[in-house]
Amino acid sequence: NGKEPFNVLSYISSHDTKLFSQIANNDPVLQKRAAAALMLTPGAVQVFYGDESGRPFGATGSDPHQGTRSDMNWAAIEGNEVSDILQHWRALGQFRERHPAVGAGKHELISQQPYVFSRTQGDDTVIIAFGQK
Repeated sequence: NGKEPFNVLSYISSHDTKLFSQIANNDPVLQKRAAAALMLTPGAVQVFYGDESGRPFGATGSDPHQGTRSDMNWAAIEGNEVSDILQHWRALGQFRERHPAVGAGKHELISQQPYVFSRTQGDDTVIIAFGQK
C-alpha cells in the first residue's frame, strides 16, 4: 500500500547478472561512476565480491552465469600497489560509514543539472553532486 516503511537493497552485480566490470568493458571511469552511484544510494547496499577490484568474468561451463563466480582477484587488492578503482571504492565506503545520512537520511533535491541533492539525518547532512567529468 506504500504506507509501510521498507528498505531497498541495491547492487550493481550478483552471481545471477553480468559483472559490472564486464558490462563497463573494464573502463575505470565507468567503474568509478557506478561505485559512486551505488555507495551514495539511499538504503542498504551490497558490494558483490570483486566489484571493488574489477574482478574478471571467469569460465562458464554449462551455466552462462558461472563466470560471475570466478575466483577473487586477490592480487588486485593485496600489497602496496592498490588499484585506483579500489581506492575509490574505499573512499566511498569510508564516507558512507562516517555519514549515516547517506543511507538513511531525508532526501532533498537541490538541482537537476548537475544532479545535486542533500540528505539529512539528525545532525548529519551531506550534499552530493553528480555531473559529467
